[in-house]
Amino acid sequence: MAARRRQGWQRHRHDGLPEAPDRAGDGGIGDGGIGSGGLELAWDDGTERDWGRLLAAAGPAPLEQSWGYGAAIAAGSPYRPARGVFRQAGRPVAVVQALVWSIAGAVRLVKVLRGPLFLDPAPDPALRQAAFRLIRDRWPLARGNALFWTPELPDGADADALMRGLGMRRTVTGYTTAWLDLAPGPPALRAGLDQKWRNQLVRAEKQRLRIREAHGGPALGWLAGRHDAHRRRRRFGGPTGAFAAALALHAARPQDVLVLQAERGSDPVAGVLFLRHGDAATYHLAWTGPEGRAAHAHNRLVWEGILRLAAAGVRWLDLGGLDASMPGVSRFKLGLGTEPVTLTGTWF
Repeated sequence: MAARRRQGWQRHRHDGLPEAPDRAGDGGIGDGGIGSGGLELAWDDGTERDWGRLLAAAGPAPLEQSWGYGAAIAAGSPYRPARGVFRQAGRPVAVVQALVWSIAGAVRLVKVLRGPLFLDPAPDPALRQAAFRLIRDRWPLARGNALFWTPELPDGADADALMRGLGMRRTVTGYTTAWLDLAPGPPALRAGLDQKWRNQLVRAEKQRLRIREAHGGPALGWLAGRHDAHRRRRRFGGPTGAFAAALALHAARPQDVLVLQAERGSDPVAGVLFLRHGDAATYHLAWTGPEGRAAHAHNRLVWEGILRLAAAGVRWLDLGGLDASMPGVSRFKLGLGTEPVTLTGTWF
């Protein structure tokens, strides 16, 4: 069955995106559906490579919709990823990854985190509505499904109307993040930095800091350990070091994991982790010790990460959550010259 499903996405159009499969696969969760306007949704018919190609076409795609994220969740929890592709006239127009926990084959807990994603940055409202309806109809409450959905929609009246029109209600207020567009290039990005942020970067560049690059291994283990110790001491949430290691393990390529350390002498004084997914990347976690803070090493590492990601072809950088309980961290991220975006929240 798995071999037959993989064959379904082997044909590709001239633009590199997969054509419609020869048949609709059950993907372990049942066949897809057909919505208004001839929109079709097929589940689990493709390969990791095909998913990565579609994710890249979706532009600023969040980590939570990457293949590696679904695999990392499956490795450490009862949830299993279900990946769907929406097509019109055989052409892919959107993707969605859901996380499904089937309990005794009768009840399913379903999470959709920051999806679906559309290949057109400004999709037709009717297309968006049809895609959302197909997701909602796939997991109806009346059939033992509990769907918790955090769509990648900015907070506002339009998102409220769309989700309420599906018969859903908001259970958690919106998550706030910020996206940095790397396309303008280093000179323009540097000019766009907040003045204080740029001054700290200049001071850091004058320090005797050696920047080391790694793609996992001991460097990631060191950073994850420092990060977790800081989390326990300060009692804040956010990603754990163990989950960061799982994400690195399930990355499509080793170079999609970027660990940077700032060293003074032989000792690391700061570290950061970036994870690439499609044409986007996420600033996932970081740690800075007292000596690193004094040298503004964190500014240097984030800037070095931006330069290296852009040189590798990354277009978008998700700066991660902006938390009102940690205003200093939020100011640091927004100092890169971008604006916050608050999503519509989680709906049930």
